Amino acid sequence: MILIIDNTKNLKKAYMTPKLLSYLKSLNIKYLIASDRDNVNEIIYSKNNIKGCILTGGPLCLSEELTIESINKNISVLLHLKNIPILGICFGFQIMAASYGGKIDSMLEEDNGVFEVNLIKDSIITKNMNKNFKVFQSHKDKVSIIPPNFEIVAIDNKNNIQIIENLENKCWGTQFHPEGLEETNIIIKNFIDLCY
Repeated sequence: MILIIDNTKNLKKAYMTPKLLSYLKSLNIKYLIASDRDNVNEIIYSKNNIKGCILTGGPLCLSEELTIESINKNISVLLHLKNIPILGICFGFQIMAASYGGKIDSMLEEDNGVFEVNLIKDSIITKNMNKNFKVFQSHKDKVSIIPPNFEIVAIDNKNNIQIIENLENKCWGTQFHPEGLEETNIIIKNFIDLCY
């Protein structure tokens, strides 16, 4: 089973997370969605057969004032599920980077739409992908400094960090939404293959 940490304020009104869930269904992957810390902790401690975890995107920005309640479910996963692969997407990626010691900054203008990304390092998460590919982005913050022991896998044409990884901790993060375009769904597929 894949644990999905839902960072949307309202899953029914969300745009990207339903696309992620639809793609997982097309792969016949069992998943469980958790939207609050109590639910996450219950799942973690109930000895569910969690094979991997995805931290979804969401409308919040780490560069703005947030309460711990808005991010603690993600931190709980990062603290307690150390032996399973974790994929952070957009806001989930930024929480992962910040939790491990990276730096998040507000962008001058929001990136929203299709952009080009360039691989600068081979990674199991980008297996079978071209060196340059298009992605869908929708965010106002960026990871400006990666955490210690993480490596940059891809950047965009403005040198913004787009994919990072930490093989020892089994953590990967994408600033863009791999569920946003059909051709980037392969990142999710590669992640699922890692989990199983």
